[in-house]
Amino acid sequence: MSKIVPITLAATLAALVVACGGGASTSNTSTQTLTPVLATGTITGFGSIFVNGVHFQTSSATIRKNGQTVSQSQLAVGEVARIKGSKNDTDGSGVADTIEVDESVVGPIAAIAATNDVVTVLGQTVKINSGTSFSKDIQPASIAGLQVGDVIRVSGLSDSSGTIAATRIELNGSSTSRLVFGTVSSLDTTAHTFKINALVVNYSSANLTGFTSGQPSNGDVVEAQGTAFDAATTTLTATQVAREESDQEAAGDHRDMEREGLITRFVAAMDFDVAGKPVTTTSSTVYHNGTAADLALNVKVEVEGTLDSSNVLVASVVTFHHNGGIELESQATAVDATAGTLTLLGVHVTVTSTTRFEDKSSAQIEMFSLANISVGDTINVHGYESPAGSGKLVATRIEREPASTTVIVHGLFTAGTSPDFTVFGITIDASSVTIKGPGGATLTLADFLAQAVGHSVEVEGTLSGAVVTASEIHLDGHNDNGDGN
Repeated sequence: MSKIVPITLAATLAALVVACGGGASTSNTSTQTLTPVLATGTITGFGSIFVNGVHFQTSSATIRKNGQTVSQSQLAVGEVARIKGSKNDTDGSGVADTIEVDESVVGPIAAIAATNDVVTVLGQTVKINSGTSFSKDIQPASIAGLQVGDVIRVSGLSDSSGTIAATRIELNGSSTSRLVFGTVSSLDTTAHTFKINALVVNYSSANLTGFTSGQPSNGDVVEAQGTAFDAATTTLTATQVAREESDQEAAGDHRDMEREGLITRFVAAMDFDVAGKPVTTTSSTVYHNGTAADLALNVKVEVEGTLDSSNVLVASVVTFHHNGGIELESQATAVDATAGTLTLLGVHVTVTSTTRFEDKSSAQIEMFSLANISVGDTINVHGYESPAGSGKLVATRIEREPASTTVIVHGLFTAGTSPDFTVFGITIDASSVTIKGPGGATLTLADFLAQAVGHSVEVEGTLSGAVVTASEIHLDGHNDNGDGN
């Protein structure tokens, strides 16, 4: 299992990191004043562990995954963790006391809707986007690398409809282990069943833990596990069902909180939910990467603040997170680890404290960072343009791939002079290429150029000077705002 580690950057990047709501310092926290905190978010690195841009030391932490005590080596980038510990607000370092990781669903793929980038597992709808990390054994690292019947492990963030926006997907071989994490609904205490989205959970013979009344209640967030799954009735016969502690139960006196997730209920800027839990803002709330006007249903945010007496998170900082709708893959032509930048295909790329790093090359460096990248390495970058119109990319994910001369460019189409067009300022030569439209239909160059405006395209080819000579072009069937959500 590959692991990653963001690099501690120089003062210029450190300023950017602080502006984005977190840091990646490795300072000696034992000599500093730490504030108790409960942090929930996607794991972006290891050594010890990075969540929400905070570097938590884990040497004394108890780590549990799906209710079982594990070592840190059994965690992976892209999984969602809840960390109880302490944090230094000055440099973004911290100390973890406990780390809880719960995968969203584990089971066989029942259906794949490739056009919509959706798979169905145990009655759960799983959405794949540019924020999804894949284990190395899934090739290609996209929905195209999955098949119906594959048993997969999915970590992710649920939206307002219960759809899981996958942050990591791993193959689970032929294991009969089945797991689902979600909110109880349609409880039938006579039949001893409840539903999590479209899945029926039969808990009549399950070991129940964490329930004050002795059994589940509608609205409880639970993890149900078992091995017997009836696909015809979409029913899991659970062997154990555990209730997740609420934030206030888990926090105790740790009233400072950081929560990453999707906005699952929205009334106004002073009344919304993140990951099903209430949040409010005040006139003093600081916004990064957006404004209060950008708050809306299913937007991904990180909220920092404190729980009030009603257990509502009062936000001091709201940071908008982008998955990154732009993808580039080519050989790096410049790397500056101190400044936290690299260049490929002529595009300037900046790393932040929440950039995910993963080494999929033959070196398979465990604590992989920008410092391990050399000019000539084949690098895959996902990110978003910032500032708007600058032609510069802020990286959300960086992966080193096996050496290759194949170039990938994925982003919004910009019209050019036939047979050329541009994507993110990169010139594409489409004079001799197979062009596929939505659903796999073959398009002529003229049809493609007419239909592509306002849409995202993916190009594979080779680099000839500053021009990418395309060998394959795929036109997405939907508009793309560049965020990749």
